[in-house]
Amino acid sequence: MRDFQCPSCRQAVTFEHVACANCGAGLLFDPSRIGMLPSSDKMPCSNRNLIGCNWCTEGADPFCGSCRLTRTIPNLGSPRNIMLWRRMEEAKRRLLYDLARLRLPLASRHGVPVAFDILSDETSPILTGHLAGLITLNLAEADDVEREARRVAFREPYRTLLGHFRHEIGHFYWDSLVHGTTLQAPFKLIFGDETHDYQAAISSYHGRIDRSYDRTGFISEYATSHPWEDWAETFAHFLHIVSTLDSLAGLPLSLEERARQTLTDPYLESDFEALLALWTPLARGINEINRSLGMSDAYPFDISPAVKGKLHLVHMVITAFREQQKLVVANVAQAW
Repeated sequence: MRDFQCPSCRQAVTFEHVACANCGAGLLFDPSRIGMLPSSDKMPCSNRNLIGCNWCTEGADPFCGSCRLTRTIPNLGSPRNIMLWRRMEEAKRRLLYDLARLRLPLASRHGVPVAFDILSDETSPILTGHLAGLITLNLAEADDVEREARRVAFREPYRTLLGHFRHEIGHFYWDSLVHGTTLQAPFKLIFGDETHDYQAAISSYHGRIDRSYDRTGFISEYATSHPWEDWAETFAHFLHIVSTLDSLAGLPLSLEERARQTLTDPYLESDFEALLALWTPLARGINEINRSLGMSDAYPFDISPAVKGKLHLVHMVITAFREQQKLVVANVAQAW
């Protein structure tokens, strides 16, 4: 994600800022403009003081477009839960920024909006997952120590809060943009037969003793559990790629002309090969930077030819949706 500018003094501010560090002016993020406004221009979200939400509201609703999507909030009886919920909502707003830049819908073809339940497991276990547009997230995933313990226990090279959001929304878009469309056949060809019993596949995955897997065919171990999970993992990685490239666009780097064209808007780049041509050296570079600082790789994955093909299908699905929307708008305009 690129930096934004304070509308008062034009200094760089980040996506999460509620006030400019340079001039002290209050800030609001306007998702309809994808930009920062002075806090006096619109009404702030009612969650601004509680969890630092810096988005503005639309109409008479006291909550912003992001907070409204949270159907259930966690138990706020402890300061710790409020802090963790704040982190959850910060990650969700970044996800929604991705989706806005990709011009993806927040409702299914049947008009069912995506929604989020953010729950604490103080009384019963909470499983992160997706079902018919409802994404459930375990509040504990916002605790860095707990999430790292789970990452090690599950032998994962990478586990982040934003990654959870991007993975689960991938399930939503499989239902909305792939299932029942002409793209379901190529999905089956590339990812496998999704009609295989999902619960049995997941149970088999968690029961494995041998944790080795075909790294040339899958982006992660969890992607091997079922074609739906392979899609969701791949979808999340596509979002990782375009978001990171968007951050690259704001850096003072010398780039050749084609690279500059791609970075004009990686989210809307129609040439998938151009995206990967930029991503491959960038991923290698940020990993080397992390190693120089004594840290783990920022992107501990290899994009094999097979995984590249899966990422390409994700790109095709997103691009096909946008093109279809253009036709709908053009047809409506012609009818008028």
